[in-house]
Amino acid sequence: MQTFNPRSKRNVIVVWLLMAVLLLTQFTFSPSVASAASAFNQTAASEFSSQSGIQLESSSEGGQNVAFIDNGDYIAFTNVDFGSGATSFQARVASNASGGNIEIRLDSLTGTVIGICAVPGTGGWQNWTTQTCTLSGNATGVHTLYLKFTGGSGNLFNILWFKFASGLSAFSQIEAEAYNSQSGIQTEASSEGGQNIGWIDNGDYVLFNGIDFGAGATSLQARVASNASGGNIEVRLDSLGGTLAGTCPVPGTGGWQNWVTVTCAVANATGIHNVYFKFTGGAGNLFNVNWFKFGTTPPVTGGDVVGKIFAGYQGWFNAVGDGSPNNGWVHWSKDNNIPTANSNVNFELYPDLREYSKLYQTNLANFGNGTQSKLFSSYDQETVNKHFEWMQTYNIDGAALQRFGADESDTPNNWKTNRDSVAIKVKNAAEIYNRKFYVMYDITGMNAGNWVNAIKHDWTTNIVNNMNLTGSAAYAKQNGKTVVCIWGIGFNDRIGTAAEHADLISWFKNQGLYVIGGVPTYWRTGINDSKPGFMSIYESLDMLSPWFVGRFGLGGISDVDNYSMNQYGPDFAYTQQRNIVYQPVIWPGFAWSNMKGQKRNEIPRLHGDFMWRQAYNMKNLGINTGYIAMFDEYDEGTAIAKAAENSSMIPTDQYFLTLDADGVAVSSDFYLRLAGDINRLFKGQIPITVNHPTSHQ
Repeated sequence: MQTFNPRSKRNVIVVWLLMAVLLLTQFTFSPSVASAASAFNQTAASEFSSQSGIQLESSSEGGQNVAFIDNGDYIAFTNVDFGSGATSFQARVASNASGGNIEIRLDSLTGTVIGICAVPGTGGWQNWTTQTCTLSGNATGVHTLYLKFTGGSGNLFNILWFKFASGLSAFSQIEAEAYNSQSGIQTEASSEGGQNIGWIDNGDYVLFNGIDFGAGATSLQARVASNASGGNIEVRLDSLGGTLAGTCPVPGTGGWQNWVTVTCAVANATGIHNVYFKFTGGAGNLFNVNWFKFGTTPPVTGGDVVGKIFAGYQGWFNAVGDGSPNNGWVHWSKDNNIPTANSNVNFELYPDLREYSKLYQTNLANFGNGTQSKLFSSYDQETVNKHFEWMQTYNIDGAALQRFGADESDTPNNWKTNRDSVAIKVKNAAEIYNRKFYVMYDITGMNAGNWVNAIKHDWTTNIVNNMNLTGSAAYAKQNGKTVVCIWGIGFNDRIGTAAEHADLISWFKNQGLYVIGGVPTYWRTGINDSKPGFMSIYESLDMLSPWFVGRFGLGGISDVDNYSMNQYGPDFAYTQQRNIVYQPVIWPGFAWSNMKGQKRNEIPRLHGDFMWRQAYNMKNLGINTGYIAMFDEYDEGTAIAKAAENSSMIPTDQYFLTLDADGVAVSSDFYLRLAGDINRLFKGQIPITVNHPTSHQ
């Protein structure tokens, strides 16, 4: 047997050759050490370094998920950097079974357990939910991470991704300059000490990773200053286009270091999220921010509109002899000439005239009871007073004053003078009868080339300055902000691009106004009556009021129930998640045969059952704010103001809709009383009943 002799020459050469090979292997084939991956980045579960018992499958949310997990299976990840510490764990999981647990261990399968995260059953192997768990131990530095799965027998659950968070408390003051990343941001010395972020432009943002909202935040405070007109702070969760938890308007404060604290509501903020504070507004520098702080006490939300019932007020009827600049039968007739049977009658529902102090004779025949056929004029202060007296008597909180035809010109004309005079009379009546009102701009028929500037000019010159409507104690405010409504946003048969609407809404908000939007029925899906591409516009509103008149009702009560399921319910859920107040339109019925020559009693009132069912379904969903269309819309048969009860109260030579058209006699004030009961229902002052409590007489 030959033995190895290291001293022999041949064997020395062999040793040197072997050493050379080993050295060559060391420098040529040894893998480089991988850099550590951040524990705070979202990591696909399928990207494990090693595993036991694991299979992969395609995920319904993209990529691959770890699947068919059994008790004792695991996945491991090397070089995971926990930095200065993680305090929580999130995982995207799904289970058609009863779930199980994820044990979070460091450095080995039997290593330190820093947390156990329970996975629930989700009703399907691809029904994904994000589970957030607090760690029992604080992980710091770089480790091999083991996710060990435990539970009963059979497949337990699937996992798509996971990430850790540092758990910065949302309820501690967060210095604005302590962001994790940003776009367009600069810092400067603050007059209140430390640094603030400044020179903020539209679209800039700051990102804070791993903000822990715990069981939920309901408000945001921000310390802000602006020498300009301000802008908005959008709170977005997990991405710049992620869930909008809230929007905080920032006012002009008169200086870049004139600090004020603004407070706004937030919603849908629970658990741990990466939080983007996105800044929006006009051109140029908007505002500075010193700090942010979330809270669990909702901001003050008292006001005149939320939780209230308002009715749309047209105020557009005139008569010859009423002293108005129009000096014609505006809206009563098709051609402004005196209403004459089977000729030029424009309105559908005849008003009950017994309480008016001023009336004007028509060419129509006497009523069935012998009374002369007269009509009122909205130009008369006495008439407007009577309408607001009814609002007070019958428990209607206020009126949305319709405003048509804004323009950039200050040149007076008869129509504008008449319109503005009625607006002053509405203000007077609202003050007398302790009702609230706000201006609702209807963009129908406006000039597509300048409508935005026209409204801006009209608001500043006429509403605020010349008429001082907003200075009235009767002008509606919500959350301390003056209210305005823009009706017609996003309708496919109305003017206005998304950019134009965004400009106008921002303009109002930058002045500290509370903006309501009258939007299409199908705003949420962007189909049918809604233009596509308007969702960001709808979501920018403080209150959203979809138009439902004429959209359903041919099938009676069943139509209302279908709309509740397909429109009210999903609409309300969507707005609740985004901190937008939902103000659905409630209406009694509809017809316009005299105006359009269409079917008489087209959508029947069903002696109040139709209108009550809308309110009943809304209240069952949790809705407490409503807009009634309309108070005095006699043209289209939607008026709730006092109307003719039967044929004895209308001319004998012309068809008009009367309140007994459904075969049940009701009093002329029935729909006012019904509206008052709907208000009580929404306020929780009377119980929810499927049948209305309002007597027909």
